[in-house]
Amino acid sequence: MKFYDRTPELKAMGRLTKNFRIAVVGRRRIGKTTLVEHHYDKKCITLFIPAEKAEKEIVSDWVKEYGQLHLPQVTSFKDFFDFIFYHLKDRIFFIDEIQNVLKVNKSFLSDLQRLIDKYKPNLVVSGSLIGTMKRIVEDYKSPLYGRFDLIIKLRELDFRTIHEICRDFKMSTEQAIRFYSVFGGVPKYYELLEKMGFPDLEEFVLDMFVRYPRPLYEEVKTMLKEEFGSEHRTFFTILSAISQGNNRSSEIAGYLGKKETEITKYLAMLRDEFEIIDRVVPVVGGKKGIYVIKSNLVSFWFRNIWRHSQLFETGQEKQVEEIVLRDLDLFISRAFEGIVHELFIGGAFPFEHTSIGRQWGKIPGAPKDRNQYEIDLLALNERTHDALFVECKWQKDVNALTVLERLVTHSSSVQWRNGRRGEQYAIFAKSFKKKIARENLYLFDLKDITRILLGSGS
Repeated sequence: MKFYDRTPELKAMGRLTKNFRIAVVGRRRIGKTTLVEHHYDKKCITLFIPAEKAEKEIVSDWVKEYGQLHLPQVTSFKDFFDFIFYHLKDRIFFIDEIQNVLKVNKSFLSDLQRLIDKYKPNLVVSGSLIGTMKRIVEDYKSPLYGRFDLIIKLRELDFRTIHEICRDFKMSTEQAIRFYSVFGGVPKYYELLEKMGFPDLEEFVLDMFVRYPRPLYEEVKTMLKEEFGSEHRTFFTILSAISQGNNRSSEIAGYLGKKETEITKYLAMLRDEFEIIDRVVPVVGGKKGIYVIKSNLVSFWFRNIWRHSQLFETGQEKQVEEIVLRDLDLFISRAFEGIVHELFIGGAFPFEHTSIGRQWGKIPGAPKDRNQYEIDLLALNERTHDALFVECKWQKDVNALTVLERLVTHSSSVQWRNGRRGEQYAIFAKSFKKKIARENLYLFDLKDITRILLGSGS
């Protein structure tokens, strides 16, 4: 698979040309190594640190790998880098998965700090454990604090880029949405999709997560256990609760059988240290927030795979297959809203906004059992006093009039510039029974979304 996007990161890296230090932080499979090696190409000496080997063996492997450089037969990280920083000044050194050094030789971070200060090498480091990398790179107590000119937080590819990849794979916009809903913007999984000959989503999901040896079942579990450490069971249970719709702290606490105060620190760590969840508040009246999992892949894994782990252990693989296939489209329908949100933020649709997000609240005067409303997306423009109310339906032949009536009813409960605002409405669907024409109403089906993504207007 060819290299896609990463334009901002490449520009930032390109501005540093001499005596630079860069840290690239991002989860596994996100493309850290590909980014660095693509940018620096043959000038780059990649030094991967595996957690399972001893220091002497790792250094010996490096010496063998780069035999053409005539490296000395040293046995420690310190001696190895002391030599290459001095003798290979024209090269760019890439220490891949530097957080593993904490398992191999923790004191090397102090050695590396002294070597950086002494030789000022062109150095790039990367790491997959977000919390650990923050402590290595950003914590003022770390020996490497303040030693980096640029810290890149490498995120998943956005939907526009995944759509481009899928177009190159001769896949439709609908297929792109379906794959992105499960696998998000993790490039490695689209590379794997290509290698496997482009199976449909159902077969790919079952092969990756359910059917033995189910590689992504184990990969996601291992990645998260390594990230969370000894308290991974508590974090797993919290994420499982959120994935199943228990989004408020009181609901999460109830799921765990704990008091809200007992889970506060875990929620804060998941949000701020590990960056796996977000706290979302309504666009209007936003005080009481809900928690959502940021990654489509992690959300899918907890909701559709991990919750059935007991069935795997008892050999009931076929039952898991049936459950996953039954629930797949429902999961995609929820992810579709996030894709539309992402495209709005990227400026794909014809409405300028100053704020956008989910909206929910109480319906004034309604009975207690029917006094809640939800709107998939609400976009506000504070300058023009306009509001756009959005509904997303992952369905075919949607009755636009019925959806519009419901949307108008819910919009009346939104307490923002009442009587002084302009109101517009947008409905997104696979297709519509009929594209009705109404003032201030926009209808987008898959053909419209494809046209916009390809840049041919709205």
